[in-house]
Amino acid sequence: MAKTNILRRFRDDKSGSAYVLAALAIVPMFGMMALAVDYTNHDRIKTDLETATETVALHLAKRVALNPNGSPGDFEEEGKKILEELVDEPVTYDKFAVDVTSGKVQIVAKTQVKTYFMHLFGHENLAAKVQTESRFGRQSIEVAIAIDNSGSMNINAAGIGLPFKSRMDSAKSGARTLIKTATDSIADLQSAEIKFSLVPWNHHVRVPNKYLGSGNSQDAWWIDWEGKSVDHFRYLAPYKASGSSKGDMYYEMPRRQSDWPEAKSDEWVYYDPNKLKDVLPLTPNGQGVDLVTLKNQPGIGIVTRKDVFNRFHNASWKGCFDHRAGEFRETFDAPNPQIGNSLYLPHFAPDEYDFDGWDGYRYWRINYIDDVNAESDFEPHRYGFGYTTLESSDSSDGDHLSTRQKHYKFTNDDIYRARTFNTPKYVGSKTYTRNTTLWGSYGRERVGPDMDCIVPPMLGLSDDVDGINNNKSDGELAKAIKDMTPNGATDLSIGLSWAMNTLTPWEPMRGAGDFKDTQKILVLMTDGDNTINFPNEYAYGHSPHGYAIDDPYDKGWGLYGPPSSDAANGMLDDVAKGMCTNIKSMGVRIYFIYFGATKYSTRAGKLMSHCASSPQNAIWAKTDIDLEKAFEKIGGDIGRLRLTNYSD
Repeated sequence: MAKTNILRRFRDDKSGSAYVLAALAIVPMFGMMALAVDYTNHDRIKTDLETATETVALHLAKRVALNPNGSPGDFEEEGKKILEELVDEPVTYDKFAVDVTSGKVQIVAKTQVKTYFMHLFGHENLAAKVQTESRFGRQSIEVAIAIDNSGSMNINAAGIGLPFKSRMDSAKSGARTLIKTATDSIADLQSAEIKFSLVPWNHHVRVPNKYLGSGNSQDAWWIDWEGKSVDHFRYLAPYKASGSSKGDMYYEMPRRQSDWPEAKSDEWVYYDPNKLKDVLPLTPNGQGVDLVTLKNQPGIGIVTRKDVFNRFHNASWKGCFDHRAGEFRETFDAPNPQIGNSLYLPHFAPDEYDFDGWDGYRYWRINYIDDVNAESDFEPHRYGFGYTTLESSDSSDGDHLSTRQKHYKFTNDDIYRARTFNTPKYVGSKTYTRNTTLWGSYGRERVGPDMDCIVPPMLGLSDDVDGINNNKSDGELAKAIKDMTPNGATDLSIGLSWAMNTLTPWEPMRGAGDFKDTQKILVLMTDGDNTINFPNEYAYGHSPHGYAIDDPYDKGWGLYGPPSSDAANGMLDDVAKGMCTNIKSMGVRIYFIYFGATKYSTRAGKLMSHCASSPQNAIWAKTDIDLEKAFEKIGGDIGRLRLTNYSD
């Protein structure tokens, strides 16, 4: 009975239950504390291992960069020895690889961290595993530096009262600073691969002969001398070489205005460059001219751009190009001999309307050959002033010849067009261009079929930086910078186009690295907006896009008359924006520098914001000092990029 009472009292007594529960809770609490201690220690050792492997990988990557002919086995042994000194725990490797060809170092290391308490629960060790990859200074970098060489670059860049220093002088100094800053940061890497191209541009870019064919022949296959591109004949339309209409257009064109008496005509007064591609025989892919079919047309006369240059003793092609045709205008796909529009068009400036007394553009016309010669059926007007009826006979096109004697239904622009685009005038024996010069804001320039190719030659990718780093003028890059000269108008698209061409591994420049192995950077500097000369006239208005008045990008200007200056210049902005979009899509980093004392215009600001790869890459330099800092910043960015290790 007593025993039963004791058990009953124990059952009913609540005062000791807390001690029992506390005793039971000690075990899991101890386990959690042990787990926290062991995992904290594990994380510490893993962090130490991670830091150590990154240090070793970067060290070996630099060693490989300095000694690419070293033994991979020796590098690995050296790295493992350093790693053992940096980490207290024994280390094993799932992978430890040094590739001296690419400069890549890959390490996958692991260690076993002994536990302090968790071994009581059956866990003797915790595994710590890290992986890293590094490559130090072995990724090639290519930098295209495109500098505005337009006439406005001759303006004083220094402050009021200071000695004259042109914007061009400041740009030259800045280009040298960029190159020097970028290369100084990798001076200890003798095997470093970093190259620069220099592209002076205004409304043209000039390509040196070394890129244009073997032995300076200027006959590289990617140059369209034959007429494979649909734009080749844009201002050299085929003509009738025989018959009663000899000298007229071979293909008829629709009338240009509704009040003209004929729906179609083969007279040059009707010529519309945009309509030519609709009548030329094209290749099956529609991206070029079928030259075999074209040449086999009965009675056809064809003049190529090569024919024009071959005609003159005292005029030669100097290496400037017009933009490519069709979908290739804003892209950078490799040229293909089977796709005519992908070929590059040698620049050709049409001979414009002969001086007809004082017509207001006497000193602005590119006039180097007689409009009425060779196979043309044009004849001087025979009836004096005030002629008001169309010729009934095709023997004389007097009403198409003169602004003073034209038919009342023809405008002055019609006459300028008829005289300017009269292809047969280029046919004949070898002769000399007229000894005429163009008077204007750019000085007196000798005219000819390569008129306006007045920019200094560009330089493809080069690592010849010694002259710059030694503050001398010797070496390719130093000399190319020294030779830059301000002249001409402004067309950013031509600068972008050929700067990008220096960064592609295919024609026309070749020599660049593959995109997947090379970091590519384009630096564009300008001091102004895009500008077309005389966008409403056939008077010194020809550019690599053609004449703006002819609506080369099918904006619909013909429906509303000639374009305004704003519309024509906006066309250049649109082309430049399209190019920038395509350049960035290819992985190229763009820096855009606007140089000017006054705030950049809305157009230039929008273009800069669109083109630069980031807001930090869009730089407004108000003074020559700002410009120097801008180039220095870019050089520093390039240097840091060059020395940054990276991991997959």
